Amino acid sequence: MSVPDDISVAGYDNTTFAALGPISLTSVDQAGHEMGHSAVRLLLDRITDRRRPTTRVILSPTLVPRRTTAPPAERGSLPSP
Repeated sequence: MSVPDDISVAGYDNTTFAALGPISLTSVDQAGHEMGHSAVRLLLDRITDRRRPTTRVILSPTLVPRRTTAPPAERGSLPSP
């Protein structure tokens, strides 16, 4: 099988290696820097005021398309086995 002609491949962490030219892996970016920043801020807030109510932080992942994915094939044009 050939990527992305026959099958699309995606990762779920968007590491630096995923962006390298020979790999160019489509990935879901989980907003790692923002997640870390929020965790530190919430920890410092909790240290300052232990009675502070808990906080929910919702971060939205984003798709970073690269060379390992392609649009779906049209119906009826699947490759033969």
